[in-house]
Amino acid sequence: MKRLLIVDDDIEFLQLLFSVLEKQFEVYTATGVKVAMQVLNTSVIDAVCSDFNMCDGTGLDILKQLRRNHSEVPFLLMSGADDPNLVRNAQSYGATFVNKADSTLLEKIRNL
Repeated sequence: MKRLLIVDDDIEFLQLLFSVLEKQFEVYTATGVKVAMQVLNTSVIDAVCSDFNMCDGTGLDILKQLRRNHSEVPFLLMSGADDPNLVRNAQSYGATFVNKADSTLLEKIRNL
């Protein structure tokens, strides 16, 4: 079973994703950048799904650190806003971007 890290400071959204995905993935959760980096440094993770804007940083911070560490783990960056610059930034680091309200969100997570 693939190990998926979901990062979001919206606890309700995080719990919703966990409950929907726990049958397809071994799900790890983090409520911010600091906790996510701790999980990534102590566990083998096969894919990451992260919110963009969080209290202690951004999902791009996590993505950039992963790439600095030469990790090519699949990464899905989520946001409630469609910002073309954010989409380009995510893609430049090899990540996929999806709006949280997009009807294909779960499908994109499952395809990581």
